[in-house]
Amino acid sequence: MFLVACLSLVLAYLLWTVVRLASNYVEAKKTGLPILLCPVNPGSPLWMLSKEVLIPIFLRLPFGIGDWAGRAEVGWTFKEKFSVHARHGEAFIIVSPGENEIILANPSATDEVMRRRNDFIKNPALYGMLDIYGPNLDTVNGKAWDRHRKITVPPFNEQNSALVWRESGEQAEQVLRIWYGKQQVTSTQPDVHAVALNVLCGAGFGMHSSFVDARLPQDDEASVKEHMGYRESLRMLLANIVQLVILGFLKRAGVPNWIWLGNMRRLSRAYDEFKRYMAEMMALEKRAFEQGDFSRHNLMSELVRALEQSKRVATAGKETATTTTPGFALGLTDDEVYGNLFIYNLAGHDTTASTLHFAITLLAIYPEWQEWIAKEIDQVREAESTGLHYYEQTFPKLQRCLALMYETLRLYGPVVMMPRYTGDSPQRLHIDEEEHFVPSKTGVTINFAALHTHPKYWAPDPLTFRPSRWISPADERGEDDVWLQPVPGTFVPWNMGPRVCPGKKFAQVEFTRLVFGLFADGTRVELVQQEGETGQAAKARVLGVVNRAKLEVTLKMVDAETIALRWVKPASSVSPAV
Repeated sequence: MFLVACLSLVLAYLLWTVVRLASNYVEAKKTGLPILLCPVNPGSPLWMLSKEVLIPIFLRLPFGIGDWAGRAEVGWTFKEKFSVHARHGEAFIIVSPGENEIILANPSATDEVMRRRNDFIKNPALYGMLDIYGPNLDTVNGKAWDRHRKITVPPFNEQNSALVWRESGEQAEQVLRIWYGKQQVTSTQPDVHAVALNVLCGAGFGMHSSFVDARLPQDDEASVKEHMGYRESLRMLLANIVQLVILGFLKRAGVPNWIWLGNMRRLSRAYDEFKRYMAEMMALEKRAFEQGDFSRHNLMSELVRALEQSKRVATAGKETATTTTPGFALGLTDDEVYGNLFIYNLAGHDTTASTLHFAITLLAIYPEWQEWIAKEIDQVREAESTGLHYYEQTFPKLQRCLALMYETLRLYGPVVMMPRYTGDSPQRLHIDEEEHFVPSKTGVTINFAALHTHPKYWAPDPLTFRPSRWISPADERGEDDVWLQPVPGTFVPWNMGPRVCPGKKFAQVEFTRLVFGLFADGTRVELVQQEGETGQAAKARVLGVVNRAKLEVTLKMVDAETIALRWVKPASSVSPAV
């Protein structure tokens, strides 16, 4: 009887899959785009649990009949880049038993999708998982997004950029002292994450931490009990984001704290403590605002200031408010403030840390680019004879450091795709001057990895790491260097259009100041060769680790600890690249 029941369930599932696949195929035909079939729902729990075992099996099947499995994994676009579009076109649609998904690597269509934020929205079912403390700028759509943006974007201003600059400079000096004292460094990935977290805590919330304190042991429960605080609770949340999404969902459902065990219990404690810290800091900033103290410029203080000002405007217009336009329409609820504060941390910490980790590793692989950026760094430092490097004067001069960031983002950006969704309304989309029908409840995923390596726009070497592509040298007439302006839609690491990342300048300033500090005064980083390994073999081995990176929360090297680096001041320099 049990066997019959199991067989019935399997047959029912297979029948459902066939019916859904056929129905979705009919809808996909309406788009007029090339169709790629995927016989499984990539988002189903069953597939998520079994894909690590099944994908390699399917990919080994003859005649390419299992190629679909390579596209049934989150972050698959990083591995394939533009090659999949070279075979199937700049836009195609993947049909599965789940929801249809258009994969887009057409610059003009990308620009159109990003501009039409109310037509191509963020899927509430997908992004709602990030409402861990409350709705936020990254997860809401429509008028709610307008309200969040009005309050949350102003804090990212020049005063805050100057604070980011100072915090990043201090962290660069501290981490370099630690790295110098070692024969080899295999902890680059966790170290740069600690640095990025410290910058966020300082410039974001006025909570200063030294790099040495950040490297205290964090793995055992006794350590967590001893050192749990604002920074440690935040570190735990960011390091366990997948479990945190589940925890947040269950907490919102009313599941009590006593039910948790092991790591989930510690994570639950971090969740509650971090919210308490946010509430305390918010109350402190509100008191400062009421007393007229506007001296602080961290993200928390600026956010509270903007929030309180908006509430005053809302209160002043309360008499004209209606039941559909309440007096608080211009402000945010406390949960929305907490939600935005957390998304600042999530988006700003992991992305910048990942980019810096890739950049340092790539510079170790290609020492000629270290000389290229170091030449600029030395010139800037020599020109500023006082030794005081202020954000306003120094940051605009570091064009090569910024080019390093851009080239790293182009090839190894932390976000390799950006999903959008048509919701309940079908849309029209122009692709190469042809109008295509996009049915309702269809995903439209912008393939960042493909756009950033599109051979038409990044020729002649779209897959080559070459930071100098971003800067055209001054010519014989003495004209200044010219910064590359990519075709709109071909370089979108911070998104574009109305929903461009508000922390773009924050990330640029942080990355540039860290590189400015790490490679000053002849400091260089080099690969540590394994026993019996040649220099070329070491380069090939480490480049293999870099290119096997996978998307977790952001793109990360899965075997980062196998890369050993050494920080030195060599007697001679490598000739700069041309």
